[in-house]
Amino acid sequence: MNKSIAQLFARNALSIAIGSAALSLGTAPMLVEANQQTSAIVGQVYDAQGNPAANATVTVTDTRSGTTRSVKSNETGAYSLRNLAVGGPYEVRVNGVKQATIPSIALGDAYALPLQIGGGDIEEVMVLGKQMLMSVAPGPSANFGLAELEDAVAYDRDIKNVFEVDPRLNVSGGAGAVNCAGKSPRFNTTTLDGVRFSDQFGLNDNGYGTATGMPFPYDAVEQVAVELAPFDVKYSGFSACNINAVTKRGSNEWTGSLFYELTNEDFRGDEIDGKTFNIAPFEEKQYGFSLAGPLIEDTLFLSVAYEKQEFPRFLAQGYAGSGNGEERAWLDEATFNRVRDIAINTYDYDPGGLPGDGAQEAEKYFARIDYNISDRHSASFVYNYYEGFQDRASDSDDNEFEFGNHYYVKSDESTTYSFALNSQWSDNFSTDIFFGTQEQNDGQVTVGPKDFGDHQISDVDRNTIYLGADDSRQANSLNYEADYLRLNAEYLFGKHMISFGYHRESLSVFNLFVQHSNGGEWDYYDDSAGNDPSCAALTAQERYDDPSCGTTGLDKFELGRPSQIYYGSGGGTNNPNDAAASFENTLNALFIQDEFTLDNIDMTITAGLRYEWWETSDAPRLNSAFTAANGFKNNATIDGTDILMPRLGFTWNVDESLTVRGGLGLYSGGNPNVWLSNSYSNDGLTNAQTRFRNFERDRNGNIVPTLSVLNGDVSLSGAGRIGYDVPQALIDDVAAVTDADASDRFLALVDPNYEQPAEWKASIGATYDYGDGYVFDVDYLYTQGQDMAYYVDVSQERVGTTAAGKPIYDYAAGKGEDNYMLTNSSQNPEAHIFSATVRKSFDNGLDVLAGYAYTYAEDVSPMTSSVAGSNFSNLALNDLVEPSAAVSNYVVPHRFTFRLRYSNNFFGDNATRVSLYGFAQEGQAGSYVMGSGDQEGDGFFGRHLLYVPKGESDPNVVIGANFDYAAFEKWRKGQGLGTGFVERNETNADWTYRMDLRVDQEVNLFGDTKGVVYAKIYNFTNFLNSDWGKINDAQFFSQQVVRSSIDDQGRYVFERFSARDVNDLQEERSLWEIRIGLSVKF
Repeated sequence: MNKSIAQLFARNALSIAIGSAALSLGTAPMLVEANQQTSAIVGQVYDAQGNPAANATVTVTDTRSGTTRSVKSNETGAYSLRNLAVGGPYEVRVNGVKQATIPSIALGDAYALPLQIGGGDIEEVMVLGKQMLMSVAPGPSANFGLAELEDAVAYDRDIKNVFEVDPRLNVSGGAGAVNCAGKSPRFNTTTLDGVRFSDQFGLNDNGYGTATGMPFPYDAVEQVAVELAPFDVKYSGFSACNINAVTKRGSNEWTGSLFYELTNEDFRGDEIDGKTFNIAPFEEKQYGFSLAGPLIEDTLFLSVAYEKQEFPRFLAQGYAGSGNGEERAWLDEATFNRVRDIAINTYDYDPGGLPGDGAQEAEKYFARIDYNISDRHSASFVYNYYEGFQDRASDSDDNEFEFGNHYYVKSDESTTYSFALNSQWSDNFSTDIFFGTQEQNDGQVTVGPKDFGDHQISDVDRNTIYLGADDSRQANSLNYEADYLRLNAEYLFGKHMISFGYHRESLSVFNLFVQHSNGGEWDYYDDSAGNDPSCAALTAQERYDDPSCGTTGLDKFELGRPSQIYYGSGGGTNNPNDAAASFENTLNALFIQDEFTLDNIDMTITAGLRYEWWETSDAPRLNSAFTAANGFKNNATIDGTDILMPRLGFTWNVDESLTVRGGLGLYSGGNPNVWLSNSYSNDGLTNAQTRFRNFERDRNGNIVPTLSVLNGDVSLSGAGRIGYDVPQALIDDVAAVTDADASDRFLALVDPNYEQPAEWKASIGATYDYGDGYVFDVDYLYTQGQDMAYYVDVSQERVGTTAAGKPIYDYAAGKGEDNYMLTNSSQNPEAHIFSATVRKSFDNGLDVLAGYAYTYAEDVSPMTSSVAGSNFSNLALNDLVEPSAAVSNYVVPHRFTFRLRYSNNFFGDNATRVSLYGFAQEGQAGSYVMGSGDQEGDGFFGRHLLYVPKGESDPNVVIGANFDYAAFEKWRKGQGLGTGFVERNETNADWTYRMDLRVDQEVNLFGDTKGVVYAKIYNFTNFLNSDWGKINDAQFFSQQVVRSSIDDQGRYVFERFSARDVNDLQEERSLWEIRIGLSVKF
């Protein structure tokens, strides 16, 4: 054989070996394309002398379905067979002579296969080895095939259980948020067969549109790919990660599967970190089936799957010593009983007692039909339906306790249809046309009575007790419909594969979200921080009557003297349904790309441009009062916003052992539509929000008289029910809202000059085959954000400076209050991610994978919420107008992962399989803050970054008489903090260590049918030792450790110290659990 031809075949064999030996965390020397649902085989045909062979007929047959595709090589010998089903095996023939069998092609890959005619021994490359798992596009990525899906522990039967072995991906929190390379999960996208199943609206933490779980059956999935920076312009809709899955197709053989899993309280741990839990009885089960086969052999195929889940939700909370779920050390039984007695006897409301555990149920239906129209055209139709509900706690951080009736039920329903037509029109030209539609319905309903307000009782340390109907569930429902159209075309011009196309995604939203609309929100703040010890012996009424004593939050609840009451509804009507947001926007995209290979150095280059622009004809109502006061309109939209995204990537096969890859590109997407929805609902007209102020201390800290709802001081609306009916003045305020007399408070708006946030990504990586089965991968990814989104309160202005040089803000006269504008930052946050993996497959059936990732990532705002005001206030900072880029809330600085799989036949021909997955990671970051009341508007709860004095005589600080400086210093040193201002997210939560184990044993059932009996152990680490396996996370809110104010010299007055920690030990998530299952394949 000609030497150059032999080298080409040898390198192709190397790609197969690497695909066999390494998890694809950015691996494999091959051409790639970003077709989200299919794969391809491409290459060149040579004659015996090594010259390009034109007009050679290349035929590929999918042996599963009999599907055949044929093209002829062009004048350069190049050929391209597109729109092939993922997986395999595929047989490849040239001029009718079989030359190769490819066991599998990964999702989105264009498998580079050189072919030869006219003689030559090519047997050395015909044995292609195991299934390949190769990169989806130039750039860091991971691909997981059917073997990974079937062998994974997959405790929750979620694809996240499979790809979290990638050390760059952290699945955090009870909802399973995917933090990719230190980015917010809101900036990911998840697709199944081309339809977005990610949370397009932006309410959920788990990354799916269905907050109650993965919306499609696990057994329907064929392959999953995760791309951090695919340098291919067909990719869109994300700036963090693209998670892409495709489903199984039917073949010429009928196959199917059944499974059933269950567990109960006897298979769950009850101890962590020396604390024992009382595990209430529960039963958990999930079951389902899949079936696939031919309706018409070689022509029409069916694939269906079904899954049902019935899970408990471990939500119980209790006071210290209650033995009920996760106890709150700061809450004693006497306080609990006092709150409950007051609620029943004074407010005629039963708050529901200690909250217990809840439930979660879901049903998933999937069906797919594939039709081979001819040897050049094929079509597919996919249907998926999901329905589920989930009991939820509304406020469950360590410093929060809620009575049972404050919980709510989250429901989801999702229906999707999609149609794809793939065509090979000529030897050089192919297209795929895709249309999809999706409808999502979301509901949130309070468990208890729907008309009792949300009462929030705070203590001196800012711990809070909640009872009543949560303020965000008083009018809350969502419906959105999405339509997708994608027209992709590819033309092989010489050795250049030119891709071009048009994409269109339309989203129609109806969102009813009116906080405080049915009972309102009643806040009872604690003003007892400076009390003389003698005040503690007094009754609530006596403390109120004594001008030297401040009352506690619980005193205020008992006396009916709320610090403030919020109410909101439809402006002018007091009907919350009139305040729903209804709008539609459309994303359009054009792209063009060239993919070619430099044969002399065996380098494939991908270069392209993607242009996106947004359209909408819907705008929020114009608030003339706001416009006149601020000089700009509140009804701006994203209509006409556009962005041009260039991308350039390469894959270089340096030699038979080393492949180098990299690229540079711009990405945009994943920005939740709920941020836009806020401006349609909260325009000061449609949704009018107002507030009754009744603070016990004035702005100078002096105690002043307050009004009581119990003695007639305040005229209540409706029937005058205390705690249920808000003050009549608030109802009148909302009723009085007109176009001419609109509210100038609590608006949400979009900056008229708003630009789409985007992120530059640059990466370099390599795969090295060390020999003897060892394959190493390393990748470095650098990102830099531009036009990053955050909220600013346009109603505040700078009014002063602290002694330490930080700005002080307050409401500007005549500009209203709490008006939050979505805008762009001038900061350019950066990220650096380094990752390395090694994999080794041994001859004895053992397969080992280990990985490590270091992540440093910044953001301007974590944008943790769907609500404009929460996004504004949940950011720790020192400057409201231009917060600095700092470490992201979502960063896990160090993460180690490993996966071990072993298979052997210990009992005849029945296989025993063991899978062990584990990780060790440093916790996410959190911030320490101090009081904000004198530094911005009505900032009662602190979010200004903590200033650590340089001793008690620091000129910037006044140490108050009740401030325990010695305890503060001990805490500071224990936290490793220096002096001066702490940085945002300077402190990380504790490390987490966890292993999950699965053991499978094949058993004979009947005839040739085998079943598998298996056990899955979540947190096997905790199973081995109750002191191990602690799941740690950062607290959701910044931790206020100093209650402070500002004196007339701009100095921080430290009034009270509370020893807090950013670490949150997730006790319920730390307890081991075992699920027993049986599966059958036929």
